[in-house]
Amino acid sequence: MNPITKYLGWRNWAVLNYNAVFENLFVIFYIALMDARYSSQFVVNTLVLIIFSIFATTYGYLINDFSDIELDRLHGKTNTFENDTKPKAITVILSITILSIISCYPFWGNTYFIIWAVSWFVIATFYSLKPIRLKERGTVGIIFVVMAQRVLPALIIFSVFHFNHWLDITLLLLYILFRGFSSDVNHQLSDYHKDRATGTTTFAVSKGYQRVAKAFYFSLNAERILLGLILIRLMLILHLQNIWLNALFYALVALYFIALAVHYLKSLKDSRERRANPFQPNQRSLVQFLHHAFPSVGLPVGLNLILLFKYFPFFWILLIQIMAKRLYSIDIIRNNFLIRTLAKFLRS
Repeated sequence: MNPITKYLGWRNWAVLNYNAVFENLFVIFYIALMDARYSSQFVVNTLVLIIFSIFATTYGYLINDFSDIELDRLHGKTNTFENDTKPKAITVILSITILSIISCYPFWGNTYFIIWAVSWFVIATFYSLKPIRLKERGTVGIIFVVMAQRVLPALIIFSVFHFNHWLDITLLLLYILFRGFSSDVNHQLSDYHKDRATGTTTFAVSKGYQRVAKAFYFSLNAERILLGLILIRLMLILHLQNIWLNALFYALVALYFIALAVHYLKSLKDSRERRANPFQPNQRSLVQFLHHAFPSVGLPVGLNLILLFKYFPFFWILLIQIMAKRLYSIDIIRNNFLIRTLAKFLRS
């Protein structure tokens, strides 16, 4: 198991926690509910897509580590290949590439899938690899990384399920675009001083910390508003024809908008709330709920439960979510923002 946890389980299974398909799994459920795709073929395609995304995301992380061995040493960061020889590192990357290609075999006949998947691999490769190394090309670099890590995986989802509702695609892509921008810019802001010291010309270094920080907070606001619009759009088009399923869906929507309203009301009085960063590690806060817990866990699990009652084999996708997000853990449930907030309210 050691090679699996070392390479596929890169940095505490980041391949699951920061996987574009896992992060935006609700998009797949959005498609299933909108078009009533309650079939074994839809479930199988989803499972295949999840497997492919794991290998493809691993490839992106590993090629980045391979390209950054020396830079990570200068930054004092751990690197997957720091104790490996170059031939071994190349062998591992090639193996993951082959597994990625094999895992998406059911989609080989889908022209759009091939276009988006190849584009994903090309950008992921040259984002880090010299001599192109897009990550050190300022604004161009940030555009390409958001495309590779967020937009192209979303386009792959749309192509796999032949989803062509353009209003919905536009809303979802805009949300995913800003979500990806926020994530990568936060990473660059965190590494700003180290990158500047080593002459790494990232977007943050080239544009300046303060300017990029303003763009970061604008992007966070755009994320929140766009997710709200997506939920409103889903309310307008979704007709579940079951009182209990409708109750579950509207409870999810209400939960988000209540949290959103509380956040903005608190922001009027408290500058710390306006400047809150949802990417701060080990926090259980309102902004963390709005940007991570709800869109990556609460919303997809809720929609998955609705689909489970429509077509039971969706259970297998729910099981994957439970295992990937460790929702079986009592500690994780107990430390959930909603549970802690409810407990605090009941004690007061």
